[in-house]
Amino acid sequence: MVMIYDFDGTLTPYSLPQYEIFKKCGYSAEDVQVKVAEEMKKGADNIYTAYFKCFRDILKENNIKFSKENICLGANKLVYNKGLFDFLEKYQSSKSGVKNYIVTSGIIDYIDSTEVRKYFDGVYGVILDYDGKKDDYLLTDKGKVDAIKTIQNKNLDNDIIYFGDGFTDKYAFEYVHSIGGKTVFVGSGEGSLYYYNEMNKNKIIDYYFEADFSLNGKIDKFISGVIEKNNEEK
Repeated sequence: MVMIYDFDGTLTPYSLPQYEIFKKCGYSAEDVQVKVAEEMKKGADNIYTAYFKCFRDILKENNIKFSKENICLGANKLVYNKGLFDFLEKYQSSKSGVKNYIVTSGIIDYIDSTEVRKYFDGVYGVILDYDGKKDDYLLTDKGKVDAIKTIQNKNLDNDIIYFGDGFTDKYAFEYVHSIGGKTVFVGSGEGSLYYYNEMNKNKIIDYYFEADFSLNGKIDKFISGVIEKNNEEK
């Protein structure tokens, strides 16, 4: 079995990336979104190219080098959803046989610098060219599906559970659902219920759970049940 997670909003309580370098420049995550919207109005190809253009512009405006060290600032201080570390400890591949991956539109180098990275068998996301000599590799909403297919082929396994929290996971939910995998929406509050209800009009999401990974909680019991059922069927 393979479990694949989005990052921001799924493993963390924040739907927007909390890059500390933005705070150093005097920007909140919401301020950055405003700049991205302005860039989109100017004719940017998509929200991802707009976002990372703004990323570079903000650092340049503040005379901060666009480097791995600056990008990853504060990655080891992130806050995570309740119970996540115990959950990942329980289901890491060396103990449970379950493979775990992150598929995100966030930056791979940043994820690699976090405390949770050690629990995952791989990360698929944005690859930045810090020297600006070539284009960055941006993982779009549809690109998440390509990453899932890569993981699927690597493990020769269609038994996939995908965890996501919003519209950027729509295509991933659709694909995993189409191959007979299980799709899980991780939410918190009325805003999450709105996203869930809007996306699930086509019945692409199998389960909705509050963002609580505590052992003996609903997500943990769900995963334990799936593993137990799989073992019985072998």
